[in-house]
Amino acid sequence: MRRWAVLLLLLWFAWPAMAAKKLTIAQVEELLAKLVGKADGKVAGELDNAQLTERVSAARLARWEAEFPGSRATRELMKLADMSAFLDPPASDVIPDPPPDPDTQRHMLWMAEQYVGTTMARLPDLSATRETTHFGMTSSENPDSVSRDATAMQWTGVTSRTVTYRDGHEVAFEGESKQEKEPGLGLTTHGEFGPILAQVLSDALESQVSFQRWEQGASEPAAVFHYAVPEDASHFQVNIMIDGRAQTIHPAYHGEIEIDPETGAILRLSEVADMTPPHKARRSAIEVEYAPVTIGERSYICPVKGVAFSVVAPSWGPMLTQLNDVAFTHYHVFRSEARIVDGSETSK
Repeated sequence: MRRWAVLLLLLWFAWPAMAAKKLTIAQVEELLAKLVGKADGKVAGELDNAQLTERVSAARLARWEAEFPGSRATRELMKLADMSAFLDPPASDVIPDPPPDPDTQRHMLWMAEQYVGTTMARLPDLSATRETTHFGMTSSENPDSVSRDATAMQWTGVTSRTVTYRDGHEVAFEGESKQEKEPGLGLTTHGEFGPILAQVLSDALESQVSFQRWEQGASEPAAVFHYAVPEDASHFQVNIMIDGRAQTIHPAYHGEIEIDPETGAILRLSEVADMTPPHKARRSAIEVEYAPVTIGERSYICPVKGVAFSVVAPSWGPMLTQLNDVAFTHYHVFRSEARIVDGSETSK
């Protein structure tokens, strides 16, 4: 099975970390209600350095962004939501139903395995826009403090590229010149169209996986499983570039897999590396969300969003914290064009 890689490249940012103000979803809702109609800069300022204690659902974030469409407020809401991606949801998003019996749980995981092995491979040839919004900062604080106060990260830019999925395989940035390729801006995600699902699910099923909770999905309840993969079974490949030299490690990791209990479709996947010495100061975490997307005249479950958070503590210089928000949009059926010419035309 093809391994997918997480790439950390060191970039320099220069903003000080400040203490985060921790808020629940309900408290953010109250704050935003008071900010309706305020200037974009005012809204962004009130959200700056806020940190959620609960995960924001995609539907709730979309509502917030619709209410505050200003560019600065949108970026702050994005950062706020992305930094909550690895937390538990609020109680209002949890369905208090009893867990399914062990046989039903095993059947759900079996359906997810079948889904990854067959359904994802049947996606049509397609193209999509992959837009990455970058945030970053440096700090001389200890790594635990940086992880808590990473809300001080500042927006550093947006890159947009086209990806294609053809003949059952993802082709990233096809047709771009070397100069046009996306620059290395910290931890990012790869393999959203299948490889990341196959690798994580395989690792999880061979390790520890357990039912966590029922969670309200976009329309129907979704089953959330927690998994933990030990280092000796890990295929989470982390390539760390320091002074131009690469070091590859395979840390233990854990996360959640959200499954549609009726179809086995994977709706959300998270991975959090469990770093050990001498890499304990580093942080690596990824989340990918999937949702129905209309391509041509049919609906398919495709990646719609990714979050990648990393903290790198090199032996020299300050710690580097990066957050990348990846959005997949503008899905289209991929079609190549060809033109047949006769000999008289080629001779001209």
